[in-house]
Amino acid sequence: MISVLLTICVIAMVGIIGPLVGLASKSQSTYGSDLEQYINSRNPQDTADVERIARDYHLASSKRYL
Repeated sequence: MISVLLTICVIAMVGIIGPLVGLASKSQSTYGSDLEQYINSRNPQDTADVERIARDYHLASSKRYL
């Protein structure tokens, strides 16, 4: 009886956690892709440009959610 309940709980947890992990990994890869596209569109000439553009992106994206 207990093993049946544990099995049901595990199946339910996998059903809930699986989609959340997929959603989190998708949003993380999208963030990196968006940041890379933003940096490349600004045509940086050196490392300082890349850092400045990345800061601008973070500032703009944080204001987007306010």
